Amino acid sequence: MSAKKKFFSLNRIEALSDGIFAIAMTILILNISVPDKEIVEKIGLLKAILNNAIEFYTYFLSFLLLGIFWIIQRQQMSIFIKTDQKHMWLTVLLLMFICLVPFSASIFSDYSEENVAAFIFCSNMFIIGLFFLGIWHYATKDHRLVAADFSRDEIFNGRRNVLAFVFVAILAMGAALIIPAYSGMVFMLIPLLKPFARKIFSTKA
Repeated sequence: MSAKKKFFSLNRIEALSDGIFAIAMTILILNISVPDKEIVEKIGLLKAILNNAIEFYTYFLSFLLLGIFWIIQRQQMSIFIKTDQKHMWLTVLLLMFICLVPFSASIFSDYSEENVAAFIFCSNMFIIGLFFLGIWHYATKDHRLVAADFSRDEIFNGRRNVLAFVFVAILAMGAALIIPAYSGMVFMLIPLLKPFARKIFSTKA
């Protein structure tokens, strides 16, 4: 006689995810350095701050991307009705790469002209996108973690929306090898895509 598959409430994994997202988004501000007093005395405070433009750029970009990831996860969690051990482990691995964003953003900020630094940052986003895609596929296959009446069209739309982000991340990785300093700007394409102009996922009424 086979053992019955164990399912769990989403509450704890949602709490863990929200905490990690909050910490990762907060740590990003530490990548922006306060101008040295000696430099301020030489060129003035405004110019000293403008010298850190790449740090501010990386901060805003990374914060917005983490915001998109948080929205994707919240929308997915609102659709899932339960979780299991495989889903929890997939989420833990996803959160591991979420925690890596402040590091990859710092590398990109300090070495924005280096292909390796830009590629690390963009590939971090790509891997996160793949995990969201994997989680969505696992949860919706045979309606494993979603309601039995959740339609195929909604499953397809959810997959398509995550794939759109993955596609943009691939473009950014390619740009990192050619124009590393501007590769992050490829992510600005995201708001122009229809799937990200409306709710990333919509539940069935």
